Formats: sequence, structure tokens, C-alpha cells
Amino acid sequence: MAELTPMMQQYLEIKKEHPDSILFFRLGDFYEMFGDDAQIASKELDLTLTSRDHGKKAKAGGEQVPMCGVPYHASDAYIARLIDKGYKVAICEQMEDPAAARGLVKRDILRVVTPGTVMDAASLDDGAGNFLCGLYLDAPLPDSPDAQDAQDTQGTPAAEDRPRTAGAAFCDLSTGEVHVTSFAGPDLEEHLINELGRFSPAEAVLNPGALACSELTKAIREKFHCHMEPGEKDGNDIFSPERALSNVARQFGTKEAESLKDKEAAALALGGLLQYLYDTQKTSLAHINKFDYYEQNVFMELDWTARQNLELTATIRSRDRRGSLLWVLDRTKTPMGARLLRGWLEKPMLSVTAIRRRSGAVESMVQNTIPREELIAALSGLGDMERLIGRIVYGSGGAREMSSLRAAMEKLPEVRRQLAAFPDRSLRQLTEQLDALEDIASRIAEVIVDDPPFSVRQGDFIRDGYHEDVDRLRHILRGGKSVIAEMEAREKEATGIRTLKIGYNKVFGYYIEVSNSFKNQVPESYVRKQTLVNGERYITQELKDLEQSILTASDRVAALEYQLFSQLRDELSAASARISQTAAAVAEADALASLAAVAVSNRYCRPEVDESGVIEIHEGRHPVVERMAKDALFVPNDTFMGEKEQRT
Repeated sequence: MAELTPMMQQYLEIKKEHPDSILFFRLGDFYEMFGDDAQIASKELDLTLTSRDHGKKAKAGGEQVPMCGVPYHASDAYIARLIDKGYKVAICEQMEDPAAARGLVKRDILRVVTPGTVMDAASLDDGAGNFLCGLYLDAPLPDSPDAQDAQDTQGTPAAEDRPRTAGAAFCDLSTGEVHVTSFAGPDLEEHLINELGRFSPAEAVLNPGALACSELTKAIREKFHCHMEPGEKDGNDIFSPERALSNVARQFGTKEAESLKDKEAAALALGGLLQYLYDTQKTSLAHINKFDYYEQNVFMELDWTARQNLELTATIRSRDRRGSLLWVLDRTKTPMGARLLRGWLEKPMLSVTAIRRRSGAVESMVQNTIPREELIAALSGLGDMERLIGRIVYGSGGAREMSSLRAAMEKLPEVRRQLAAFPDRSLRQLTEQLDALEDIASRIAEVIVDDPPFSVRQGDFIRDGYHEDVDRLRHILRGGKSVIAEMEAREKEATGIRTLKIGYNKVFGYYIEVSNSFKNQVPESYVRKQTLVNGERYITQELKDLEQSILTASDRVAALEYQLFSQLRDELSAASARISQTAAAVAEADALASLAAVAVSNRYCRPEVDESGVIEIHEGRHPVVERMAKDALFVPNDTFMGEKEQRT
């Protein structure tokens, strides 16, 4: 086998670190794939498979390596297709400018894209979260059918006198939303499966105990069609108790880590999930700044079969949204509101107080028609603040995302004003949580143009007048001829040489040309460059500096604009908690307004909820059947369930 080229050696070294991922290896304007990765990608993406010599002294007919590639600027679509097919993609970037590099360009992995860590907006459903989950499960007890498998994976099974525990953590990387819970006692596998049903994660990372549970892994594969990742590889367990709480403290703060000290399974699930994110995402996760720990008595636990039969978010047969309860209730105007309303249906509340509080807010909106309609109008067209700030902080968002975020923020004062018109106490509290963010919107408007280009690497997105050096370089770029003409006029006036002219060619660059009749008037600062039949050509330091400015202005202004963009991104990252809190308030206002609008149009009434154990409905109408039966009259029905002596 021929000795490998330095580039192929570099490729194989990086590939060795990510054997289970398709490696997108940056070469100039393309991401290239080699070997088995190229064969897989060419098949899955319909790419032309070529080959190249990989040895230093390769000869015709020598050993070749399969190769294919995609343009870097169009890579998101190709990556999304591979993720949809269940693959992981490792993005290897050039870490230095090839033009300035000495020898082989340095390259490194910037991130690993997995089903649960997708950030590309085109690959995400606006109305649903994209969750990555971490699952922790104690090893089965010795008499369990899975106990031997667990012993092989994890060592000695749990002692019989110690209650088994389980934990689950769910994170939507695109929004920073995190939910955590834990269980103890029997039926842990069933509880975990039911929790998976609440969130329908795209990817699950399992500790050895969970991975050894055949009932759980079968449900993940067959019911949720979820990508599975082992939490232990090469002896390294990311669900390590030693670093679980330290990961939580690193991400959320010491106080939050302390809150999980007596909830070991929850801490292990969350700590393992965070470690997986740290290992695959080589960038800021500052937008993941809080988590919601919930006890099992907060929400109604529904098993997978019940969820399917209830058709909460999709029909049983076709898995369509139309014909589900969500289809009837969702009139939200923002993506954040749509996702929250879906979450409410997936997690029905058990607290009578909480149910009454939410129903009271909906009733207040129903009774106040003008403020409700004005609020709905103010919410219309408000962008996805949660995912926009997520992409910006994460580093995958550019100037366009900043401009879209600013446009969404500019609607907030009106949303806040309309929300404040409702007398309900919960809605007043929601108004207080909604920060108008006028200072942040103003800051973005100060820096970023209204309609920025797609790529921040190309420049031309910093607003004119914001930065003196950007304006100067743009003046050179946009008015290079006029700058030269201005200099030519100054030199004519200063020297008195009326035939003086400034020209340019590829050999000498810019030059000052003087005819022979005026040679005696040439200043000493002029340096002769070339002798012609009818005259002489000169250069000056000022002309050399101007030439350098013109020839490098494009690269310099692009680099300076990106620097200013990065500074603004850091400012937005620092304010991400404020922005996320306001986005959450907007989502809740939108979801409540949607329920109110549906209640008005469908003539729904507010139910009286108590803890009597009796269900009594007069002239009840099935919300979905009534909507679907357009050509038939729906006949209302009474329903009573409970002890007759309790009936009033």
C-alpha cells in the first residue's frame, strides 16, 4: 500500500475518533466524504461516486479511495436527509485560512449532528419540539429476566433491599427547553415508556441499565422509532455519578445542582444528557439555562396505547394532525404557542388549582372580546423567538436570524399592551413576565441592516454609519474609481503637471504616468517604476497604501463585519435568559388566546373542576367528531360517572 498523503492521514485520524458518524471533511468550498462514508452518502443522497489516489506516489491504475462531496453552502439540506435516515454526521471544518496556512490546513470537528441535536430550521417542525432524552435505569433485580444482561453490561445488579430508581431528562436543543423527572419502586420500565410518550424524542441516550432492559429498548425502536445511543463506550460511562452534579452545576448553577442532590436518578439522567451534548456539540449552550423538575403527581400519566386511542395530536390510522384534538384546539399564531399548546395536551395537569387558574385565564379572554382579538392580531406574524435565540447563541444563526429576532421583538410592546387589558390575575402576572426587550431590539437595529444576506462570511450586513472603518472600506470598494480620480486631481494640482494620470495594470498595479515634457516637475517622493517611449511611470507610498487598501478591502471589511457580528452575538447570548423568559410568556399568551378563540367559535363553556370523583356532563359534544361531521347533525349527550348519591 502506498504511503498516505498528509491530507489522507489527517482524514483517517479524525475519522478514527468518530467511527459511527459520516464525516463531512471540509476541502475548500466542499465537504468531501471518503471510503465507506462516501459509498453510504452517494447511495443515500444520490451523489456521483468518484475516486482519488490516496498515496504520495500513486500511479495510474493504483489504489483508489471512493469519494463524493457536497457544496458547503448547501450542506444543511444534505445533512438533514442523512439525519432523517438515522445517520449521524460529524462536521470537520478548516480551522485556518488555507491561503495563510503553512503546510497542511488544520482541521477539527466542530459538532456532531444527531437526530436529537438538529438545529437547521428547515429540518424542524415549527409546531413540535425536537427532544433528545437521557434515560437512567438501575440494573434489574437478580430475579428479573433482564438481570443477566445487565450484569454483563454493568456489573453486579442492584441489591434486593434497595429500591430501584429511574430518571429521565428531555432537552430540545433548538429552544433550550429542559424537563427532568425520576421514579422509585416497581414498574420503572413502564413509567419510562410513558414518559417517552409525552415527549416523543428523536434520540435517546441510555445508561447500561436502561440499555439492558429489552422492554424499554423494544418500545424505543418500535413505538417511538427513536434513534438510540449507548451512554457507555470504551469503558467511559457518561452517566457517571462523579460528574453528574458537576455537569448540572456547570450548566445551570450550584443552586440548581443542589436541588437534585436527593434525586439521584434525575441527576444522573440530566448529567448524562448534558455530557452527551458536551461531547457532540463543540459550541456554546448558554441558551440552555434552566430546567423544569416535575414530580409524577403533577401530570396525568397515560400509557402509549391510551395516547394513541385518544388521538391527542395525531390520528391512529394515518398519523395525520387533521382529526386529532390538537387540530381542533390549535389556532395559535406563533410557533412557540403551537409547541406549548401541544405540550399541554401531552401533559394533562392533575392539580385542581392549576386547572382552575388556566381555565380562569381562558374565561377572561372569552369574556373580553376586543382585547382578545387585538391580542391575536398583535401575535400574528411574531417570529419563533425561542429557536431564533437558540440558533444565535449556538452559533448556527446569522444576521438574518438577528434581523428576524428584532422583527419579533418589535411586536412585543403591542402584545404586552393588549395582554395588560385583561382583568384576570394570572394574565396580569403573565404581563409582568413579558419583557418588551426594546433595548435589545434597538441594539440589533443599530448594527444589522433590515434585509441582510444569507451568509455572514460575505459581509455587507452591518448598517452604514455604525462603524467608521467599515464605512471607509466600503467607500473604497464602492468608489474605487472615484478615490483614484480624487487622488489624480490632487496630484495634478500639487505638481502642476496637467498630463499626469493614474493607471493600473496587472504587472505593476497602480502607477502615476507623466509625459517626458513634464519630467522635470516630478517630486522627489515619486519613485520611478517604468520608462516608456513618451514618458515615465512612478509610484508613491500613498499610492501603494491605496492600492493595498483597494485590493484587500473586500477581505478586510468581511472580516471586520464578522468581528462586529460576533460581538453582537455575545451580547445577545448574555441576554438569552431574558429573551427566553419573554418567549415563554408570549407562548403562554398565544396558547390561552387559541383556546379562548376556539371556545367562542365552537360555543364551549368553562367546566367546573373539583375533587369529588364525579364526572357530570350535560349536552356534551365530542370536539373532534363534531368538527369532522360537516354534513350531519351532531346530537349532544349527557354523561354521568360516579356515585349516585353524590349527584346534585
